[in-house]
Amino acid sequence: MTATTTSATGQRRAPRMGIGLPVYNAERYLAEAIEAHLAQSFGDFELLVSDNGSTDGTWRICQHYAAKDPRVVGIRHDVNRGLSWNHQFAFENTRGEFFRWGAADDLPSPGLLQECADLLAADHRLVLVVPDTRNIGEAGEAMGTLERTLDLRREDVVERTRAILTRGYQMVFLQGLMRREAVMATSRRWNYFGWDFILLLELALLGGLAQTTDAWLNRRLHRDQASRVQRDLRAGVRKVEPGFGTTILMPHWRWSFERLRAVLRAPEGIGTRARLAALVARHTWWSRSALADDLRANIRYLTGSRSEAPF
Repeated sequence: MTATTTSATGQRRAPRMGIGLPVYNAERYLAEAIEAHLAQSFGDFELLVSDNGSTDGTWRICQHYAAKDPRVVGIRHDVNRGLSWNHQFAFENTRGEFFRWGAADDLPSPGLLQECADLLAADHRLVLVVPDTRNIGEAGEAMGTLERTLDLRREDVVERTRAILTRGYQMVFLQGLMRREAVMATSRRWNYFGWDFILLLELALLGGLAQTTDAWLNRRLHRDQASRVQRDLRAGVRKVEPGFGTTILMPHWRWSFERLRAVLRAPEGIGTRARLAALVARHTWWSRSALADDLRANIRYLTGSRSEAPF
């Protein structure tokens, strides 16, 4: 694999915040997303746009903004290695005390980066700030707020873990703001379907989570968004994750295993880790129907009673 880099000034001093924007065939909304970052009230960041072998005009947009603003760095890969691989690349190749991932189709409100940075700076027990979220349509029209929150500033790690395992919430934390040192302390194995669920748990095991109140993320709902593609078995996860096109894939079993691994390696005493493991075991039991569905889907495929792979 080869990569091409474009930036206005080359090496710069390390910014306070690194933003990774993994993209693939994103020309429809990418310029708007970059503009939303450049218009932020918080400006001490580097925006790394990682183009995963796009075949449309994505790279031209990257080049345009990298030449226009020194905070924008574009990197083009010659082959699409999948969304998860691109997320990992974006994290590993950005700098700064704080980190967030962006998405080409979502727009941070002008004060989002500032409020997130202020919250992390004010309380060193926090490891993550989750954005308040509003839905927008394909043309940017408002479509309502998302009421399910994830504000877990409580100090009890067992209660934080219980909330992560049982509470309904919007899966938008990747576009919040994380302490890089906290992310570095996680397993950083982001090479399987649904790794973001486990990363959220790992962060909650390390510290508190806050949610913004004044600024927000505009989450765009459209027919081509990755979360919808991944739910379509006919299109398959492979459209988004080429490396996940394996014959056997049992996500609920993998998530149960990774949750148990996460709590057993948590920086807590043996008694607390035992309580955390009991929570995971209980959650796994509650998920037994999904675990059984994983098994049935793969058995049908292997025995020839189903023509397509389970994912």
